[in-house]
Amino acid sequence: MSSGEKFFHLTDYVTDRLNPILVKETRQALKSRQFIITFMLLLTVAWLISVFGTIWYGPAIEYGSAGRAFFVAYYYVIGFATLFVVPFGSFRSMLNERDHNTYELLSISTLSPRQIVTGKLLSSLVQVFIYYSAIAPFIAFTSLLQGFDLAMVTLFLVAGLVWSSFVSMIALMLSTLSSNRQWQAINTIGMIGLLLWQMSGAFAISAAAFSESIPFDQNEFWWVIGTMLVTIGTYFLLAQQIAVSRLTFESDNRSSGVRIICTLQFWLLWGGVWAFSHQYGTALVDEDTIVGCTMVSAIHWFITGLFVSTEPDHISRRVRRNMAKLGAFRFLVAPWLPGGRRGLLLLTMHLVALTAIGRMDVWPDWVHNIVTVTALYVFIYVAIGAAVGRLGQAISPEFRPAHARVLTILIGALAMIAPYLPAAFGFTRWDNKYTLGEVANPGRTLMIIEDTARTISPPGLAMVDDILTTLGWIAAVAFLINLRAMITGVTEVRDWKPTATQGSSVSELEGTEVAAP
Repeated sequence: MSSGEKFFHLTDYVTDRLNPILVKETRQALKSRQFIITFMLLLTVAWLISVFGTIWYGPAIEYGSAGRAFFVAYYYVIGFATLFVVPFGSFRSMLNERDHNTYELLSISTLSPRQIVTGKLLSSLVQVFIYYSAIAPFIAFTSLLQGFDLAMVTLFLVAGLVWSSFVSMIALMLSTLSSNRQWQAINTIGMIGLLLWQMSGAFAISAAAFSESIPFDQNEFWWVIGTMLVTIGTYFLLAQQIAVSRLTFESDNRSSGVRIICTLQFWLLWGGVWAFSHQYGTALVDEDTIVGCTMVSAIHWFITGLFVSTEPDHISRRVRRNMAKLGAFRFLVAPWLPGGRRGLLLLTMHLVALTAIGRMDVWPDWVHNIVTVTALYVFIYVAIGAAVGRLGQAISPEFRPAHARVLTILIGALAMIAPYLPAAFGFTRWDNKYTLGEVANPGRTLMIIEDTARTISPPGLAMVDDILTTLGWIAAVAFLINLRAMITGVTEVRDWKPTATQGSSVSELEGTEVAAP
C-alpha cells in the first residue's frame, strides 16, 4: 500500500505540473464520442483485416510476403485516424473555445498564448499515441510473418507520427486565422477538404515507397530525410508562431517571432545547398537546382514580405518597454521589430543576399540573370504594396493591412494581363514575340531568359539586357519611394529613449493595454 500511495502521489504531482490545457483537452477528447467511435472502428477494422487476410492467404501465409501486405493495410487504418481525425479535432478544439465563449477566460488567465497552443498540440499527440498503442498488437502480429522489415516499419511509423504532428499544428494555426463565426462553416468544409487532400497524398507517397526497397545504406537517402525533417521542423515552428501571434494581444509583439523564423528558413535552405555542394561537389548541385531554390526563396519572401511590409508602423508601449536598452543593438535588430517600414527593409536585405548568392562565379550568366530578375520582381511588387499600405493608412484609419495586400495582388494581376488586353479584344493581332510591354509578367519574362540561354542568340541576349535595365530602373524608383520610410523606421527605433514613467508604471500600462485584445 505504501508503494501504491507513493505512486499515486507522484502521479498527482506530475499532473499538477502538466500544462492545464493539455489536461483539460485530453479529458474532453477521451470522453468524446469522436474518440470512442474512432478507437472502436480502428480496432474493428484492424481485427477484420487480420481475420480475412489470414483466410485469404491460407497456408501460403507461412511462405509468402504477407507481413508487408498486412503492415500496409494496418498503416492505412492508423493513417486515417492520425492524419484526418486527430488534426480535425485540433482544428475544432480552438473553434469550440470561441463557440462556447471560453476563449475570453483563457485570454485573461495566467496562461500565455504559447501555453494554450502547446497544450492543444500535446493533447493531439496523446491521442496519436493511444491510436498507435491500439494498433501495436496487430503490427506485432505482422512481425511473425514473412516479408516483415523492421527498419521499414520503424521509418514509416516515425514518419507518420512526425507528419501527424505537423498537420495538427497547421490545423491549429488555420483555426486561429478567422475569428468571425459566420465563416466557421466555410472554414470547416475547407479544412475537411485540405485534410483529405494531404491524407490521400501521404497514402500515395507511402504506396510508392512500399513497392520499392528503401536504400538505408546510401548517403543521398539520409540527405533527403534530413532535408525533409528540417523543412517540416521549420514550418512547424512557423505555424506555431503564427498561431501564438494570432492569440496575442494586438498591443504586444506579434511580428518578430515570425520574421526570425522566416529568416532562419532562408539561410537554412542556402546553407544546406552549400553543405551538399561542399561534400559532393557542384556536379550534383547544377544550374536547375539553383534556379529551383531561387524560386522557392522568391515565393517565400514574396509572401513574407507582403505581410510584414504592410503592417502598421506604430510600436506600442508594451513593445517599446521590452526593447533593448542599447541603441546600437536596437539598430541592428530593427528589421526584425514590428512595423511595415522595417519589414520592407528586412525583405530588401534578404533579396540583396539572394542576388549575391545567385551571382557567384561558379554559375553561368543566365543563372545570374534569372536570380537577379526574380529578386527585382519580388522587391518591386512588395514595395508597391508597402507604398499603397502607407498611403491608405494616411487617407483613412479604416484602411487595414489586408486591404493593402489585396490591392497589391490586384495591381500585379492587372499589370501582367494589361499587355494582352488589346489582342484579346481584337484591337491588335496576337504575336508570340516578346516585347518590353510584357516585362510586368514574371513567368513570361523568366521563360524568355531561360530560352535565350538555351539558344544563345544575339538578339535574345540584347533583349535580356533591356529586361534587366527596365526592371532595374523600376526597382530603383520603388526603392526611392520607400527609402525615407525605411530610414524613419530604423531611426525611430534607434533613437528611442526609455523614460522613467515607462520603467516604473509597468502594471499600469499593462492594465490599459490588456483591455483591448
